[in-house]
Amino acid sequence: MFGIGGFELFLILLFGFLLFGPDKLPAMAKTLGKAIGKFRNAQEEMNKVIKNEVYDPDSDEPFKNPLDVMEKAADAGKKAANGASKAVSSASKAVSQATHSAPSKAASQQPRTVAKQESFSERKARYDRERAAKQAADAEKAEAAKQAALAAADEKSTEAATPAAAAPASAAPAANQSASSEAKGE
Repeated sequence: MFGIGGFELFLILLFGFLLFGPDKLPAMAKTLGKAIGKFRNAQEEMNKVIKNEVYDPDSDEPFKNPLDVMEKAADAGKKAANGASKAVSSASKAVSQATHSAPSKAASQQPRTVAKQESFSERKARYDRERAAKQAADAEKAEAAKQAALAAADEKSTEAATPAAAAPASAAPAANQSASSEAKGE
């Protein structure tokens, strides 16, 4: 192991024991073991990348240019970023249109362009404002629908009351006519 014999390893462990003490050596060994494990995992991952991305035994030129692979990965990353930014901008436009259609003053006073990189707290505050504006617009729509339903119910009750009042009035002349005809018939 690393060209170290058994006696040299024993001396290293002895000096480590004398320098750090018996209580810290297990923790140091654990940390060293984790570091070696991470190094081995990174090495295996690099070997997989080389085998899958760089080396192609079936082609005329078995070794690919790693710069071409990196450029392809960078292009794919840029395309994904552009697609994500387009999706974000379309969603932002939809939210902007929804909030601009609401008659809320607070929503119309807020700037909708995000020119600089905003922090998490700024983005969260912006989303909270947009959510509050949307909830206010929904509440206003619900209130308008409720008012319309009440107006329709009032109109129906007025229509229902009008024929009922007209029916007894028309029944009264009919009753008068029948009573007068009975009186003539006697």
